[in-house]
Amino acid sequence: MRKLLQLCLCLPLLSALIANAQDSIAIPRKLTINGYIKDLQTLTFDKDFDGLTAGNLIHNRINTKWKPSEKVTVVAEFRNRLFWGEEVTRTAGFTSLLRNGNEAVDMQKIWIENRSMVLITNVERLYFDYACNKLSIRIGRQRINWGVNTSWNPNDIFNGYNFLDFDYEERSGADAGKIGYLLNNSSNIEFAYAYTGKKEASVAALKYALNKWNYDMQLIAGWYHNRLTAGAGWAGNIKEAGFKGEIQYFFSGPDSVDHLNLAIEGDYMFKNSWYLNLGMLFNTRGLNRPMDNWSNWNPGLSPMNLMPTKWSFIVISSKEITPLLSVNVSVLYSPATNLTVFYPSLRYNIATNLDADFLWQSFFAEQRIRFGAINHRAFLRLKWSF
Repeated sequence: MRKLLQLCLCLPLLSALIANAQDSIAIPRKLTINGYIKDLQTLTFDKDFDGLTAGNLIHNRINTKWKPSEKVTVVAEFRNRLFWGEEVTRTAGFTSLLRNGNEAVDMQKIWIENRSMVLITNVERLYFDYACNKLSIRIGRQRINWGVNTSWNPNDIFNGYNFLDFDYEERSGADAGKIGYLLNNSSNIEFAYAYTGKKEASVAALKYALNKWNYDMQLIAGWYHNRLTAGAGWAGNIKEAGFKGEIQYFFSGPDSVDHLNLAIEGDYMFKNSWYLNLGMLFNTRGLNRPMDNWSNWNPGLSPMNLMPTKWSFIVISSKEITPLLSVNVSVLYSPATNLTVFYPSLRYNIATNLDADFLWQSFFAEQRIRFGAINHRAFLRLKWSF
């Protein structure tokens, strides 16, 4: 296993050589390799733009897929990250924050860990997939994506995520097994079980998906961390506008009460190519009052707690200004707490497979009976895909 992880750091160079020498190197069709290398610069300002913390990240991902037959696929994906700078120095327990709690088997290797630098490799996906006629089986580290919505996914009980984490497009996976069966052209069933290393933290659920009245629908029932859970989701249209929703109910456990997450969203593409998405999330256990100090508060985001607040609303608007330049503006607002997030971004295609992104995140909320800024973050990212 150690030798396999050591190979991860050599794969980016190997992949780049292959990508630039396709005419001279014959790659077997059964094996495909792709990925990216990203350089992310982060500046974090305090509420008054007086203090500044800088962070740096080189992020590499290697995706390999081997298909020895039409029915069998083997996938291995590796994530290499090099962090350095003040963000590492000033964050207590920085390395521990990089661990994915959904993973039962530790396939993570820390190569460098000191006061100002961390180099870490993790096996992000490692699974065997078998598909034959109507039956499909997948075993290993994988992403079980049962979500429907864009911003918040209550049905995604296997792998919750933070939608503000824009640099993790693939999202986290789980050590799990999944079996699916196609009932007919418009319906199927899936059963999945994920083990996190702790019996009381395991997740097992059954999903039934169908198409009815021109809507894709799904019903979910199972166990989440020793709780019975049930949910439903849908995706369709009201005239020319998209309409989606997810609801997930967690029944009371030994030391807790019932919990409901409900997310609804609609989207529309205007004739001038502007895209608009409106979303809402209701979390019965979320905050419904102002916090005294948001800066030191850890929300503990999870499939049960997708947002720290009881009510959350989001507006997302985007447009392709030119074939090379696109813009996106998102605004999130939570009543009662007055939590507000302003989140604009720009993307420019510099060259083939090379993109530059500039993103900004400003956080505001009501604190000590007054509304004001919490902090601001600026990001500059270069991404080369191969």
